[in-house]
Amino acid sequence: MDVRLSGKNKEIQVIIITTQCFAPKIGGIESLMTGMAEAMAKRGIEVLVLADGKTHESDHKQKYKIKRFTGWKPLRRLAKAKYLEKICSNKKVNAIYADSWKSIEYLKKYRKKVLVLAHGTEIPKQYWTIMLDLMRFKKNRIINSYKDVYKILANSSYTKDLMQASLKIDTNLIKIIHPGIDVYDDFITEEDKKNVSDIIGKNTPVITTLARVEERKGHIFILNALPKIREKFPKVLYLIAGKGPNLENIKLTTKEMNLENNVKFLGWITEPEKSLILKQSDLFVMTPTTVGESVEGFGMAYIDASFHGVASIGSDSGGVSDAILDNETGIICESGNQKMITEKILLLLENKKLRESMGENGKLRAIENYAWDKKIIEYLDASN
Repeated sequence: MDVRLSGKNKEIQVIIITTQCFAPKIGGIESLMTGMAEAMAKRGIEVLVLADGKTHESDHKQKYKIKRFTGWKPLRRLAKAKYLEKICSNKKVNAIYADSWKSIEYLKKYRKKVLVLAHGTEIPKQYWTIMLDLMRFKKNRIINSYKDVYKILANSSYTKDLMQASLKIDTNLIKIIHPGIDVYDDFITEEDKKNVSDIIGKNTPVITTLARVEERKGHIFILNALPKIREKFPKVLYLIAGKGPNLENIKLTTKEMNLENNVKFLGWITEPEKSLILKQSDLFVMTPTTVGESVEGFGMAYIDASFHGVASIGSDSGGVSDAILDNETGIICESGNQKMITEKILLLLENKKLRESMGENGKLRAIENYAWDKKIIEYLDASN
């Protein structure tokens, strides 16, 4: 199976991307799968995206085709699998890229064309809990979904190791490819600039977290650090971009700690707004922990920050160490260690030279290793 293009007489390649997560929805996997489709199309590949959700007006403006599927999730997955098999039976398809095992669970044919992504969050880690039987059932579903695929593309060393330990997946079947990323400076409008300027105002320094607001992302550790940070930086501003199940708890904690003047909740933001906010941030902080079966498989937000020359502080949870080079592009703290997290935030806020040096290192690394025009070659080569 070869989907690379070479020579003057390039044969048109056909690739199907089947995914539950795709633009205009916002999120890490959504950005990954959308970026993948766009990068493939730019290389002259004929791309068909099978995505969830209702048809969006932007679907018709892309250089690739999008077919949407709605309805109850199990039936939606089944319908998508049947449609994919129908396409493959009538047309030469070079490869199928899936966002997770869930998108190929009902696929019966053409599995040898499938390259399925693995992110860590969807891989069970323990099987001796109270829900033993249920988790065994899920484990079998995952193992059966991966059976006979061409390749599994893990987003970090942590995810690869987890798959081998929990699912006994053959190491030769797994390839590590860190996600690709793009910036959207070309789409920034004057209105975007004004909106972000109004948000930040005269506050400084600016700390930012871009993430779904759930317990494992660790927003609470930054909030707990703010009182001490505020002693040295009275106008410090903590920007929380994103929504999620823990949002109201974080808002309540902010109020209880009398931090309302130092914290702003932005909700979901656009890609141009994200670029502008990161450009004006002094530090990106996201210190995740493992909560139940939920873990940070990689952390593309750290690479986002690096693209904009911003140093990051993360934690030694999941695959974060693949995204942050400790003491080079940022600092990795011990997961859940509030004292260390507070100290490291203060260290970088007080040391502008060190902070900017890490930001510059991260920017060079991000441009060299994560830009989609280069990263897509890794995904395509994985099919060989």
